[in-house]
Amino acid sequence: MVMLKRKCVILAKVETTYGTDPTPTEAANAILALNPEIKENREPIERNINISTLSNKPSLLGPESAEITFSVEILGSGTAGTAPRIGALLKACSMDETVVSGASVTYEPVSSSQYSCTIWAYIDGRLHKITGAMGTWKMNLTAGALGMIDFSFKGKYATPTNATIVTGTYDTPNPQPCKSCAFSYNSKTTLISKTLEIDIANTIAMRKSLSAATGIEGFGITERKPTLSVDVEAQIETSYNFRGDQLTTQRAISAVVGATAGNICTVSVPKFNITKIEYGDEEGVLLEKLSGECAINSGDDEISIAFT
Repeated sequence: MVMLKRKCVILAKVETTYGTDPTPTEAANAILALNPEIKENREPIERNINISTLSNKPSLLGPESAEITFSVEILGSGTAGTAPRIGALLKACSMDETVVSGASVTYEPVSSSQYSCTIWAYIDGRLHKITGAMGTWKMNLTAGALGMIDFSFKGKYATPTNATIVTGTYDTPNPQPCKSCAFSYNSKTTLISKTLEIDIANTIAMRKSLSAATGIEGFGITERKPTLSVDVEAQIETSYNFRGDQLTTQRAISAVVGATAGNICTVSVPKFNITKIEYGDEEGVLLEKLSGECAINSGDDEISIAFT
């Protein structure tokens, strides 16, 4: 039977104990994913032994791990104060979850007590189980398009098995395009912005172990260097002088995707530090392409993603 790449279901659930499968279910943990790609890292150990010929001995199996990448639409649960399915993914990217019942669910970075998740990836009739998964993400907001988050995870390897693909039950709202996003830079809401991109840029470190069956104990997030880039239509400097802020004064940036309760996502960066300004061109319109750092305010608060 021919297997079809298009037939794919992703389940993800936060682990209670690192590397222990919490058994995600199709009813509670299915993620609407786009373009999933799985990479099995089973590294060969070459044996370049000197013998009487130029032939080589066969390589042996070295460390084993797995990677998975996919994109998701920015999508709430449909109920204010109820965590969206993608919350499990954000938590496994070293972000904490704060729930205010009936009102909001907010995600912000953490530097300790990090979470991991188990990801089940059904690829037609095959199932990959990746435990101890930890990752990083990049968000893209483009005017008129759907807001997207690209995720990349590394985790422990397990041999894939044959399994009937599940149907999956998903968050019910439709994603809302990036319109009326109330983009704000330093409380200035009249700037015209085409795109906003935020990259949390986590470093995912491999933890090798002599005692582990695969040679790898797991993964941990050891560093983050979040960045932000935004394109805005150029203004006469008396309207706003971005160069006056560059590497001198950090400014708050925010944008809102969606307008229906339970499906509103507000992205905030309290201290954007411009490090580079370049010109761009959008159908002849001059753009200011601002790039820089998401700096700390008081600590572990460089970025906030709130669903309301």
